[in-house]
Amino acid sequence: MEVFKDLNSQKNKDFETLLNSQLSKTKIEEGKIINGVVTKLTPKFCFLFVEGLKSEPVLDRKEVESLNLIDKIKEGSKIPVLLEKIEDKLGNVIVSATKAQKIKGWETLVACYEKNEPIMGKIISKIKGGVCVEHIDSGSLMFCPGSQISDKPLNASELSHLMNEPQKFALIKLDKLRGAGPPSL
Repeated sequence: MEVFKDLNSQKNKDFETLLNSQLSKTKIEEGKIINGVVTKLTPKFCFLFVEGLKSEPVLDRKEVESLNLIDKIKEGSKIPVLLEKIEDKLGNVIVSATKAQKIKGWETLVACYEKNEPIMGKIISKIKGGVCVEHIDSGSLMFCPGSQISDKPLNASELSHLMNEPQKFALIKLDKLRGAGPPSL
């Protein structure tokens, strides 16, 4: 074992400078959205490279397919993912593309709400008291009361011409406390 007595030597200072310059480039924190670069695609998995992590994050290919990204992804593509755990019990990095999309979608809705801008959505189903609307850009689900659709009660057959058609909606209420639950239109 080697004991360093002279910590102020030029070699030690050079090493400290190099180490600090590498560590300060990337700030990796759990709970943040980071960009992963696709390094390999297999029939079951999508392997990513994230600078600053000691192992490769792996996404299940089904998760990527559910986001309709599979046609756009090839080696070298960037995917935004939420860094859930830097290292689990087995040493794996845990990331989620689905959660990253939901967070970005919520941030988009908040920005539109604050600016009082309409959003594009489509009615996907009729539910008690109104309809469920999907935000076209992020896939976030929202509730639109039936009273905002028409001045008289509508049944499912009267809504058929509005189903799955892109339309403008105004956000009138956001409820973050309900777990980024459905905003009201």
